[in-house]
Amino acid sequence: MLAANAASDPDSKQAEAYRYVRERIVSLELAPASLLDEQALADAIGVGLTPVRQALRRLAWESLVVILPRRGTIVADLHPADIENIFEMRLELEALATELAASRATPAELAHLDTLMERTRAELAGQNSPDALIALDRETHGALWAASGNAQLERTLDWLYVHLMRLWNYALPRIEGIPAMTADHLAIVDAVRARDAVTARRLMHDHVHGFQLSFRAAWNTTRGAHLPNAGA
Repeated sequence: MLAANAASDPDSKQAEAYRYVRERIVSLELAPASLLDEQALADAIGVGLTPVRQALRRLAWESLVVILPRRGTIVADLHPADIENIFEMRLELEALATELAASRATPAELAHLDTLMERTRAELAGQNSPDALIALDRETHGALWAASGNAQLERTLDWLYVHLMRLWNYALPRIEGIPAMTADHLAIVDAVRARDAVTARRLMHDHVHGFQLSFRAAWNTTRGAHLPNAGA
């Protein structure tokens, strides 16, 4: 209900507070496991405490913060088990969304994907900016989710991607092969355009699995933690 209410009033103070805090959690400006100061957040946003507390309840529902009764609210930490759960879900749901997109994408959605691929080619042939490639990754995956024709699936993948972006920002300096992973989208969209659902699903599965392997390597370097090898 919190999510639905905020979505129905995107200009509300609650929605403003939600966007502000979520963006700073994802960017790591609010560090994992850090204690949040509700009054400081309210002052920074320019709203009262009530919208901030409503936003924090929604973020708790999304597993981005943890509300501790009588102790306060902390930013959710990054735990190996949670990361693996996200990876398992995303691996299968991204593949499903892409398979559905190959069957259901409208001409307008295919045209949008073509535009994104033109931008991707230009970036890969030019600066290869990590920030630009990550933005294109987000847009491309979002376009494929939308083309799946399944709104529930799209919302679930959007939620998973928020967590993915926090992980990505944490490990980005150590993740290798971002241009090659971005280039995977070209073949994926070609399969979607060809209405080849089987190939589209396989390519997306391989793409997501490849990112997960790269992230595990970066995580192990950063934290010295061993993540289980969930097979693809």
